[in-house]
Amino acid sequence: MEHPNIDLVRRVYGAYLPGNREVMTTLIAPDVRWHNSGFDANSGDLAGIDEVFGYLFADNHLEDYRLEVVDMLVSEERVAVVARTSGRRGDRAIVNNFVQLIRIEDGRIVEVWNYNWDQRALAEAFPVAA
Repeated sequence: MEHPNIDLVRRVYGAYLPGNREVMTTLIAPDVRWHNSGFDANSGDLAGIDEVFGYLFADNHLEDYRLEVVDMLVSEERVAVVARTSGRRGDRAIVNNFVQLIRIEDGRIVEVWNYNWDQRALAEAFPVAA
């Protein structure tokens, strides 16, 4: 099923993987809100495109990172993405199944909620600094 909101999310994912911030800036609202579930160093809330890009393009992500979109569900205001990421953190392999709920207004992403499945593995791989 083609839908403008799915097309928008596909364009954001397509720009993110090669690091095309310029395209992403046209698709994500400047005052975007971003929420990550869990108890790891990346969990919590981010406000504004600078904070979100700081998180998305940080140097502390997985090595050999892969992202697989399993499914997308759409409504007039939201896209739900069922996905899986994988990679390594040192010698440790990590697979993270997650659901990302994306809210869209006026053709731009205004809010993202990431619900991670294996929060324990993420907390062990990305511990909160003491």
